[in-house]
Amino acid sequence: MREFSSSGSCLAWLKLAAVSWIGDTVRAGLIKEFRTPEAVLAADKAALSRVKGWTRDRLDRFVAERERLVPVCDPDIFEKKNIRMVTFADPEYPALLREIHDSPLVLFVRGRLPVDPRPHIAIVGARNGTQLGFDIARDFGRELAAAGFVVVSGLALGVDTFAHLGALEGGGRTIAVLGSGPDITYPAANRKIRERILAENGALVSEYPPGTPARPWHFPVRNRVIAGMCVATVVVEASARSGSLITARLAAEQDREVFAIPGNIRSALAEGTLSLIKDGAQLVTSPHDLIEYYARLLPAREATASATDRKEHELDLTPEESRLLSAIASEPMPLDRLLADGRWPRDRLFSLLLTLEMRDFLVKLPGNMYHAKIKPPQGRS
Repeated sequence: MREFSSSGSCLAWLKLAAVSWIGDTVRAGLIKEFRTPEAVLAADKAALSRVKGWTRDRLDRFVAERERLVPVCDPDIFEKKNIRMVTFADPEYPALLREIHDSPLVLFVRGRLPVDPRPHIAIVGARNGTQLGFDIARDFGRELAAAGFVVVSGLALGVDTFAHLGALEGGGRTIAVLGSGPDITYPAANRKIRERILAENGALVSEYPPGTPARPWHFPVRNRVIAGMCVATVVVEASARSGSLITARLAAEQDREVFAIPGNIRSALAEGTLSLIKDGAQLVTSPHDLIEYYARLLPAREATASATDRKEHELDLTPEESRLLSAIASEPMPLDRLLADGRWPRDRLFSLLLTLEMRDFLVKLPGNMYHAKIKPPQGRS
């Protein structure tokens, strides 16, 4: 693998970052070819033309304008706003993201990017989803983070929010890839979760410089970063036109795995995920499927970690979940009896049962019977 130099000056990187009109594929190719931004800015036209992706007009324009390039932002702002610039050549730059053909030249980061090789998994899906979908995203985020994965999402409302929240609850790391500058709080409703991500060793990442507002066209572009950072992308609830399908398509184009959670065939929010499965995405119903599938990528100590391996006081059950597990702990219980119990409305009961099954806390038996696999802590029921 070609070695890159991280000795390039901050201003040189920011000048090259300013020429977004030449395209990320060309910019990444230039750094791969010349290794430093200074070398790119000094290379003659013939040498530059060896990089694939140029049009004649863009090459001519770049050669004519490069001596007058203005940095994409003032580097003095980084310290003021607690932002770091991570360049394509820096060791901290995500290794898998560097492999895609249109890698961002620089990333603007608040917080800490993991420097160890633990695998990243993206969880994306509908903004206007169902509570069940949000619960599933939260469970996947929690279990994957507890097992040692870094959970990546886009900090949008809906599935993204709950994926990040689950990862934080699992005691793991989570990265939010933004469609604005890293100093811009968008959406405003997620201000508190942004603060939690930063407080708990996570990171806010953007290819857009500080001060850049969120724009609709930024989000499809940033989706390639979400997919590019990860070994796999999991889609939870998506309509036929959901933006999360863009992330899934990009992941497939990057030769990364795509997983989809099936849903109600009569629901519009299942159209996207069912379409992905038809097109070759892997069907997944439990985070433990992913933990087992990628166990080889996890540190040996964490490969078998899951919520069911923790001590009882670390199970992180809600009182409602604990009551339900207590009801089915001594013997298998038919669904009809649980419904007749009256403590849980029908829709809420189904949501709780699915959540606990996905967390591997209960098992569904033939005949619509349910039985707890763990005993909830005393005093919680």
